[in-house]
Amino acid sequence: MQTPVVFCNRKGERLFGIVHEPEPGPVQDLAIILLSPGVKMRVGPQRLYRGMGEEYARLGIRVLRFDFYGLGDSEGELQEGHLRDVYNHIEVGRFVDDTLDAMGWMEATYGQRRFILSGLCGGAVTGLLAGQDPRVAGLLALGITPVLASRSADPSLYMTSGELALMRSSYFTKLVSLKAWLRLVSLQSDYKVIWRAIVDGMKGGAKTRGESAATPENDNASPLFPPAFFAMAAAHRPMLLVFGGSDRLESEFQEKFVARHRQRLAQVPDSYEVHVIPHANHTLSLVEWQAEMLDVSVRWLRHHYLSAPSVLPRS
Repeated sequence: MQTPVVFCNRKGERLFGIVHEPEPGPVQDLAIILLSPGVKMRVGPQRLYRGMGEEYARLGIRVLRFDFYGLGDSEGELQEGHLRDVYNHIEVGRFVDDTLDAMGWMEATYGQRRFILSGLCGGAVTGLLAGQDPRVAGLLALGITPVLASRSADPSLYMTSGELALMRSSYFTKLVSLKAWLRLVSLQSDYKVIWRAIVDGMKGGAKTRGESAATPENDNASPLFPPAFFAMAAAHRPMLLVFGGSDRLESEFQEKFVARHRQRLAQVPDSYEVHVIPHANHTLSLVEWQAEMLDVSVRWLRHHYLSAPSVLPRS
């Protein structure tokens, strides 16, 4: 059952959302909050969040998905003139307070005291940055980004070797595409990115997967990502990170986070899991990609949280 809800954040702005109620029977003592991705609404791309809410409610878990302030139906305004600046502010914690306020409302309304924070892209980053709250029990992240968007106005500066390899592969397939050639000659292509991909290939792929192509001057890795990640690991809060195999953010994660922190990550191997869905894009737009994500996340939830379930009385 889906119930429309309204609650206020600490600034008094009304936030609108939907609660997915579990089927009749015991309700788990933890809830899942789905955090809006970027500037998208609580439905998510291709109604992704609705499917997640329905699936997790079948496990006896109450799920909230809502619009952050300034997005969707919620009150408030975003002041930035450029979309990349909106994304950058999300990546440094713009909606953390709304997330904490949502947990407070769920606790006051339903008695929930433990939460798994989840979301796609900016929603995943928001969940990670809010993960220091003692009520957070884990993170279910889809396509999380460890980089800052507003320093990526020129994408050719920051592309990793993995992204460049994917780009080169796509260029070879486009050699027989009339539409691709028309884009090239009509000045619609990003020539800096194309040139960088070709040059990187001519160098014989000197940087292999796991090595960043960025230098200190053009490095756009988020300085907030590693401390937030390792704080959740130290607190023994499980993290599941799901990426699409065709999503550049999987390369960003491997090359700008994993490769730089291998020693620390080796000390907390059980704190996180990474699952890559072959060929999937960033938003998991195909039904089969979403089905795989749901299957993996349900197994993760059962393993970490539902093996010996504790329940709340139904409100």
